[in-house]
Amino acid sequence: MMNGYIDFHCHLDFKDFDENRRDLIDEIFNSDFDTILTVADPFEDGSLEKTEEILNYNKRILNVCGFHPHNAKDYSKDYEKKIADFVIRNNSIAIGEVGLDYHYNFSSPEEQRKVLRKQVNLAKELNLPLMIHSREAEEVVLRILKEENFNNNVVFHCFTGSVNHAKEIIDRGYYISFSGILTFKKSNELRDVAKITPVDRLFTETDSPFLSPEPFRGRTNTPLRVKIIANRLAEIKEIEVDLLNKRIKENIENFIENK
Repeated sequence: MMNGYIDFHCHLDFKDFDENRRDLIDEIFNSDFDTILTVADPFEDGSLEKTEEILNYNKRILNVCGFHPHNAKDYSKDYEKKIADFVIRNNSIAIGEVGLDYHYNFSSPEEQRKVLRKQVNLAKELNLPLMIHSREAEEVVLRILKEENFNNNVVFHCFTGSVNHAKEIIDRGYYISFSGILTFKKSNELRDVAKITPVDRLFTETDSPFLSPEPFRGRTNTPLRVKIIANRLAEIKEIEVDLLNKRIKENIENFIENK
């Protein structure tokens, strides 16, 4: 039996999927998939409710919940309570996506750092891993994790950092997740990151509806296209995609168990 594909980060709650969400989920699990992970965010209107509907519809879907750095300026204790209540109620496997985005700076860097520290400590309180969003901010994220003495598992989702940042992430025992950016023509350094990332420290993801891989770049993405990413990653790692999927499934188990 083939090992199924895994999309370790998508946004099934987004309005892009409102018209065909259940049909898409059915298609995914009729298409050689093992599991997918969908992200919830209390700041986004209807996200928590839609995500719970998704989880009730198909029990093979994993989830995380967190407050995106774009909206850090609006963070409050009320939102933090909503995150905590959601992850406890729905057996979320991590707090996320949380982190820093120094590319857009929709919230100030200071606000982002303050909110990241709060969510790092929430993950500590709930004994959960972290799913990190980091754009042009890997060094600062790594420093904050160290300063906050965070000892649970960490995954840098949709990684776009440097080889040197990747080496530190790997040295710390954290995980790196590769998206459709891996297939883009100019992503040579990211492919170099993939080469040095051990197979027991990586994941595949789509970040759909964003970042559709080549040759579908610019179109609405879906978890189905993780197959393209997994096959490209297997090619870079010079292993069979079936073995890659098997290792990613094991990585999920270890990530949840904080190994």
